[in-house]
Amino acid sequence: MTVTRASFEDIIDRIHTVPSLPEVVTQVVRLVNDPNSDARQVNQIIMKDAAMSAKMLRMVNSVYYSLPEPVNDLEQAIVILGFKTIRSIALSVSVLSLFQQQNANFNMKAFWAHSAVSACLCRLIAGKARICDPELGFTIGLLKDIGKVILAENAAEETRTIIAVAREYRMSFTKACREVIDTDDAEIGGWLAERWELDPQLTTVVKDQNRLIGTTEPKLVSMCMLAEYLCGLKKIRTSGSCDEPVLDTGIWPHLGLDKTSLVDVLSVINDEVENARQLLAIAG
Repeated sequence: MTVTRASFEDIIDRIHTVPSLPEVVTQVVRLVNDPNSDARQVNQIIMKDAAMSAKMLRMVNSVYYSLPEPVNDLEQAIVILGFKTIRSIALSVSVLSLFQQQNANFNMKAFWAHSAVSACLCRLIAGKARICDPELGFTIGLLKDIGKVILAENAAEETRTIIAVAREYRMSFTKACREVIDTDDAEIGGWLAERWELDPQLTTVVKDQNRLIGTTEPKLVSMCMLAEYLCGLKKIRTSGSCDEPVLDTGIWPHLGLDKTSLVDVLSVINDEVENARQLLAIAG
C-alpha cells in the first residue's frame, strides 16, 4: 500500500479559516510604512480597539522599555518610542492573542516562551550586528516559528507523527517534517506572513530560516540561527525540537560580531529570558 505524503498544498487546503490579523493592526502596519503618516493618525487607529490599546500601554510602561517616567497615552508613547517599536508591540499583542488554543499534541506555553525569547534575542543581535532595525529583528524572532502552530492546528495527525519522529531520531522539528510530509513549518510560516502582507524581508527569512545557502537574506537568517542556538543552549524549545544545539559557523561572516559584542550577547541571555516572560505576561 502506498502512503501519500501531505504536500504544502494539501496542508494549506485544510486551513478553512486563515487566521487574520485584526484590522487595527493591519492599518497600523500600513501607516508605519507610509512616510506621510503621523503619531496622531496611528494613535487614532489603535484607540479603536480598547483592549489592544490598554495592553499596548501596559507594555510600553513595563520595565522592558525602561522609560524614565510613565507614559499616560499611546500618542505620547508613539512619539517617544517611534513608529517601528509601536508596530512590533501591536503585532506582539495581536499574534499572541490569535494563537492561545491549547493543543494536546503541541505545548503552546512552551511555544510562546520560545518565540518571545527568540524575539528578544533577535532584537539584541540585530542591534549589536547592525544588520537591520532591531524592531524588525524582534518581529522576525517572534513570528519565525508560527508555521509550527499552523501545522498543529490543521494537521494534527501529521504533527503527532513529526514530533514522534523527532524524539526517536533526535531531530529538529523541521527535519522531522520533511521525513513525514512534503513541506515544513518554515514554508508554511512564510505562506502565512505573505497572507498577512508583512514585510517581504520577514517573509523571506521565515521561509529560509534554516538555510544560509541560496537565501537572499543571509544576515537575517544568520541572526535567526544564532538566536535559535542560544535558545537551545538554555533549553527554551518548542515541541518536537529534539536535536542537539549545533551552530552553523557560516553565520559569523554575515553577522560580523567581534568577541566583545558576542560576549555582550551571551552575558544578557538571562535578562532577555526575563524580558520575554514580562512580554508574555502583558500581551498574553
